Amino acid sequence: MKYLKISSLVPSDRDWKCLKGCASISSPLKIFKCCCFVVVGVLIVELLFFNLFVLYGYNMMRENIAPVLSKQSNSWIDKLAESKVVRDFVYAGKAGGFVSLIQQTLERVYVTFPEDGSKGMKVGTFGLDVSHSGESLYLYRRMSRRRMSMYKRLVVDIGANDGFLSSNSFNFIQWGWDAVLVEPQTTQLRMAMLNLRRYNNPYQDGNQTVRFVEAIISNKDGMVDFVKANDFVSMESHILQEKDLHKKDLHQNLIHVPSMSVKSFVTKYNIPRYFGILSIDAEGAGNTILHNFIDLGYRPAYVVYEDLHEHSWESPAETVEYLAGKGYRFLSKKGWNNILEHTTDVNDVHV
Repeated sequence: MKYLKISSLVPSDRDWKCLKGCASISSPLKIFKCCCFVVVGVLIVELLFFNLFVLYGYNMMRENIAPVLSKQSNSWIDKLAESKVVRDFVYAGKAGGFVSLIQQTLERVYVTFPEDGSKGMKVGTFGLDVSHSGESLYLYRRMSRRRMSMYKRLVVDIGANDGFLSSNSFNFIQWGWDAVLVEPQTTQLRMAMLNLRRYNNPYQDGNQTVRFVEAIISNKDGMVDFVKANDFVSMESHILQEKDLHKKDLHQNLIHVPSMSVKSFVTKYNIPRYFGILSIDAEGAGNTILHNFIDLGYRPAYVVYEDLHEHSWESPAETVEYLAGKGYRFLSKKGWNNILEHTTDVNDVHV
């Protein structure tokens, strides 16, 4: 039988040195230092990638926007509108992107409040006034203060474009109004259909009708020359005018679109004599269209028309004066839009 020496159980000087080294390596201070080095290393790598991303974005912006900003233009918005990046972004937004964003954010926020005379609760959602300068809410507040029973809840939007950006009809369609949207450009009208499909009679109960008309409203029926502008932001396409004949790129942007006279339009779409809103954005032809509606005896409760590019045959002040003689009073100018209110009682109208 062999016996284990006691001396073999006692650590040697060499063993003690190894133990001290291991203890020093596993000490809390050393572990903390190692963690700090790891964190700093990760931060350096992240900053490197972040800086590369910033440099890439800067170069992209410089290539696409800097040349545009160096051009002579009326405002920085006009300059940005010429950038391909901005144009692509706006185009995607007009083609349903902006509406989808609102649906997935603002419209998913709701409030509850007690229902009158019941233990139940009502649910309300948030919305956004998409008109150019707050025209929609301005009109809504005006309507809430007056009797509107003789006016059909209908908005006629002439020059509807994509039916969303700066639209005077979008919010009213959201609120359940009937609408007739008139737009001669096929692409814009399809965008309007896409933007409004969720709000057009959402419960399919037949209580709301939204119609889309691919045409322009003018003095005649048939086909007319139309200048299609490459401006997804400002949206200034219009009927061919004398000033367009001198443009070098006219042949590239000239198209033929169907035209309807006001008389043919109101007959075909059964527009009632008294309806809620007539919105006109016809890039120079608004006065003519407005005169035709009024002269035919139609009395919308509110007229909203843009006078930015009106022909010189009648100034905006003269239009307001003409409408005053037909029972309208001028309320306000929101952005580029003049807003007038029909005040003459139905029994006192003589046309």
